[in-house]
Amino acid sequence: MTNYSKKDASDLIMGVFLDIFGIYLTYAGLHMKVFKTFLDGPGFFPFVLGLILLTLGIIMTTVGIRSGGFLYLKENVKGHKMLAFFTHEETVRVLILIAMMAVYIFGLIGRMHFSVATCIYLLATMFYLRSTKWWKIIIISVVASIMISFIFQYFFKIPLP
Repeated sequence: MTNYSKKDASDLIMGVFLDIFGIYLTYAGLHMKVFKTFLDGPGFFPFVLGLILLTLGIIMTTVGIRSGGFLYLKENVKGHKMLAFFTHEETVRVLILIAMMAVYIFGLIGRMHFSVATCIYLLATMFYLRSTKWWKIIIISVVASIMISFIFQYFFKIPLP
């Protein structure tokens, strides 16, 4: 019997993702335009954040490897198990929600008014999740999208796309 667990594999996978994202942020921060000095430029914060995430990712990756995460993945990531995972009802539901979010971010925002795009996204998400009665979904979506737009534009003074 082995003494490694799913948590060890999770540490390894999350560590690798943090490493990749940290490298990307560090690279992006270094390649942003510098006006006077790097310290007051827009790339300084992403650079520092990238270094922090990279460091934490290296730590998580190391912990995941040392505790047996790679062995757990090697043993449990097989064709029939992966097929069962991706056809599981909850996984399909999460993937559909991620796709809906991608459509909202890359398809709706910027092509129509922010409030309308947000209302469409909220309607679609709540109807898909069957969160409440249809008329409540419409009221919640419309009111929430208008309130979000109003608060960001007039209270926070942040222009919306």
